Amino acid sequence: MNFNKIKEAEAAHYMPVFVRDNIAIDHGEGNYLFDTNGNKYLDFVAGIATNALGYNNPELTEAICDQVKKVMHVSNHYYTEVQSRYISRLCKASGFSRAFLCNSGAEANECAIKLARKVFKNRGTSKKILASEGAFHGRTLATLTVTDNKNQHEQYSPLPVGFDTFKYNDFDDFKAKLTGDVGAVMIETIQGERGVRPFDNDFLVNAYVLCKSKDILFIVDEIQTGMGRTGKLFSFEHFGIQPDIITLAKGIAGGIPMGACLATEEVGTAFAVGDHGSTFGGNALACAAADKVLEILTDGGLLERAAAVGEYLGNALAHFSKYNFITDIRGLGLMRGLQLSEKIPARSFEEKLRERGYLVNVAGNNTIRLVPPLTITPSEIDGFIAALDEICAATNVI
Repeated sequence: MNFNKIKEAEAAHYMPVFVRDNIAIDHGEGNYLFDTNGNKYLDFVAGIATNALGYNNPELTEAICDQVKKVMHVSNHYYTEVQSRYISRLCKASGFSRAFLCNSGAEANECAIKLARKVFKNRGTSKKILASEGAFHGRTLATLTVTDNKNQHEQYSPLPVGFDTFKYNDFDDFKAKLTGDVGAVMIETIQGERGVRPFDNDFLVNAYVLCKSKDILFIVDEIQTGMGRTGKLFSFEHFGIQPDIITLAKGIAGGIPMGACLATEEVGTAFAVGDHGSTFGGNALACAAADKVLEILTDGGLLERAAAVGEYLGNALAHFSKYNFITDIRGLGLMRGLQLSEKIPARSFEEKLRERGYLVNVAGNNTIRLVPPLTITPSEIDGFIAALDEICAATNVI
């Protein structure tokens, strides 16, 4: 099917919810994608921070193929060795003792919300969950409610009750909102969809300590920041805190749909039989992929290598502070954002980079988001930096 036919089929049959770039991807190899016209692109999108090992990674491909030949799915009516092996590895690596496996980030966050509410019920209370302005936690009704998108809220109201928000990175407002009717706080250490906006170290540490002093659950959404993206396996490790619950997805299985909700023993055992479930969650195929990704990260040395390359990327991007239309450079590890002034549409940079063989995407308030595979190399970064510098040098700001 040629590119025009692909677009015609999409226009005729797919629900009109996506704005797609004007290319169709055919296949990938290493850190590169190839479109249906044979063009080659170095990928700094990685399926939105999902394809942690790039494309056609031989170890991941072999693990997936081996599992396909055995069994892909049997439902959670039965035990499987691959799921048991994976949750043991995941809990050991994370420091949590309980896990629930699902299919996406939104589902992982739904699980976290339900789990927190079950903890409240078990304590004989009914409390609110507090989230940040600028947050993105998903597109289901509950996760949309804790996602800061007023337009979406209006379209899909009435929304579930029991949620409130505090001002981004404002500890005084956070403290004021942490009233007696709040039972849990849900937060991203870096707001990816809002343009790679990190919370300050002091805010996160002080917010965590305050929650602990009030016996309020601390939930960290690691959907985009987890699995080595920021230079550590989980971003909360940068701050010396230990949340009660974390949620994972995106890079967890290298491109196979999967999510996870991890919790401490006390919190994770609040659920009883029948309180939650999933048909596909944690099936054999997803677990085989996730187990291999985690093995490569922790035992194969990729985590340490990705941390070093992430630092290299951060140092290289610092060069762009000389351009007055780049107003901020943010992020950690291999999760970076370049904020452009309102005079320069970030979309134009996205298009110019694609013309030069580099894929990026725009997030939040006119920000170029860079979340390449964790396998990206310094030399590949050098090529990208040169292309971006060429574009910046030719950009005129009046």
